[in-house]
Amino acid sequence: YLIDLTADGVNRKVVESLDPTRSQARVGFDQADAELLGEAGAGWAQTEQLFDRAAVLFAFEQTGGAMAALDMAKAYAMERYAFGRSIGSFQAIKHKLADMYIAATLAHSNCYYGAWALAENGSELPLAAASARVSATNAYAECASENIQTHGGVGFTWEFDCHLYLRRAKALSVNLGSVSRWEDRLVTALANSTAAKAG
Repeated sequence: YLIDLTADGVNRKVVESLDPTRSQARVGFDQADAELLGEAGAGWAQTEQLFDRAAVLFAFEQTGGAMAALDMAKAYAMERYAFGRSIGSFQAIKHKLADMYIAATLAHSNCYYGAWALAENGSELPLAAASARVSATNAYAECASENIQTHGGVGFTWEFDCHLYLRRAKALSVNLGSVSRWEDRLVTALANSTAAKAG
């Protein structure tokens, strides 16, 4: 349904969220006028198509955040010295940065697959959207968390922006449904794709 948010019967209340850089609100309806979108009875299928489209767009934002967190961690690892050398030369930090890079690169690749499927508007969109969403959600969570770890004790302070990436990663991970919901959609899309190719 399409509802005018300025119409009578619609109320909005600001909600404090984990990510203070993005406003959120709770929307309530009391006898508000609504207009049917699409065909009667086809609402859920149309909603899933919108979710797939939105998932690709969110995945690009998440991947960008993951890459920014990786860049921040890498820059800090190269400029921070301990025991007479850059902490980026320590094997544990190298492995951490390599894992972050792999996760962000995988998400980036899946985002391009999602963008292609979105442009084609074809049968691969559910699979491409779910793979982009899952990989980008996981990459952003990993990169934001490991960015804090790479910064050590100062990574937990308000003076560094590390927490902003973690807050955004967590907030985006629940928009459009949890990552487990998208993992289920990915499995379903893979099964459908395999059945269609075999069929």
